[in-house]
Amino acid sequence: MKRILLLIALVISLSGCVHDNPDITSEIQDNDFSVETDKDDHIPNYINVKYRTGVVDVGETRFEYLDTSKSSFVRGAYYDIENNYMIVRLNSTYYHYCGLPSSVWDSFKRTSSFGTFYNSHIKGSYDCRLGFVPEYD
Repeated sequence: MKRILLLIALVISLSGCVHDNPDITSEIQDNDFSVETDKDDHIPNYINVKYRTGVVDVGETRFEYLDTSKSSFVRGAYYDIENNYMIVRLNSTYYHYCGLPSSVWDSFKRTSSFGTFYNSHIKGSYDCRLGFVPEYD
């Protein structure tokens, strides 16, 4: 357990250096992952979301991760059901959507084409400028 905590502390301390080197940042963003952990213990996974100030730790247990590896356009998605908040990675950029109902998220998870569903049902809707953008510590 001590080794894990030391590793987490090292990653967090080095994360401040990542923002100075765009090549490293893009490498980190290309390595999305989802890890099952205890409720009070998570592995941080900080991402920069376009049009949002600050980073979001999608490694928090509140976020459900959707593996979209079969898609050539949608490269992953996260959803916080408490806040109806979705983060989606399109190619190499993360975007966010506010007020996205869980029913839309559920349909998105079951779709045969993530890109088509995104373009038809999410893009242009759930604009965070019009509603609540959740704060994450």
